[in-house]
Amino acid sequence: MNGDRKIRILIADDSQIFRNGICSTLEGYEKIAVISECSTGIEAFEKCKELKPDIAVLDIEMPGMNGLEVLKAINREISCTNTVILTGYKEDAYFEEAFENNVTGYLLKDCLEDELIKCLEYVAEGENYISPAVSSYFMKIQHNKRKSAVQPASFDSLTPTEKSILKLIAENKTNKQIADELFNSIRTIETHRNNICTKLGLKGHNALLLFSLKNKVLL
Repeated sequence: MNGDRKIRILIADDSQIFRNGICSTLEGYEKIAVISECSTGIEAFEKCKELKPDIAVLDIEMPGMNGLEVLKAINREISCTNTVILTGYKEDAYFEEAFENNVTGYLLKDCLEDELIKCLEYVAEGENYISPAVSSYFMKIQHNKRKSAVQPASFDSLTPTEKSILKLIAENKTNKQIADELFNSIRTIETHRNNICTKLGLKGHNALLLFSLKNKVLL
């Protein structure tokens, strides 16, 4: 994103008090502009179609359409808008559904101000951001599910470098951070990611991230 242009944000939550709190927090950041507040999912989707914000920040529980339904509708019709789920729920079913439907960021409502800003900055650049509290919980659930599981045969096809990249993806590292850590170019990391997806038969924007989180215990 152009460094001189503000990140245009839409906030959707059925709690006026919570929306006020988020807006008050974001007012202190020159690079961020809240262009719309919505109290229902339907209103959020209509405003996204009209205003085309850079980021739509969505609660899950909203009247009319819930946040996950709004997320799906945005992905179908408004390709220029990235999405962040900001919720009180950390159940793995919500998290998994959000990422299967190409959410870009996922935060809990009790996150600190710095984490909210970091998430919005990541997402504005097209990078995924997951709250550490959510990813830790999700990986714990997946670990418990896999206690008796056998390592997938498809892992055998990955090179040591590809496994290292998969592990770093699970740690919520951006392509640039992975490239710096492995002393490679961003383009090389992107090529590795594509190769991993091909070997593992993964399709979809967030498929590799979701796979890495589910299988981090094996990496």
